[in-house]
Amino acid sequence: MSDENDIQYKLEEGISRVQDGAESLRDKASDTIEDLTCNKGCAALQAVRDVVADQPVVSVVVAGITGFLLGALCARKL
Repeated sequence: MSDENDIQYKLEEGISRVQDGAESLRDKASDTIEDLTCNKGCAALQAVRDVVADQPVVSVVVAGITGFLLGALCARKL
């Protein structure tokens, strides 16, 4: 009987180790993906902010023209 209990204990311990390793690997992969996504997205957002801050009048004109064109396209399709 004790051999069966010992084997069961070792199996449960091994399963626990595998689960912990899988969770750790998943967490590391998730963190890496979030870092890569944020770095690229944050860099693009920062570049847009810099352009708008450097040239606010041009940014407003471009936004206005873009809005007008999108509005004209939407009105034409409706």
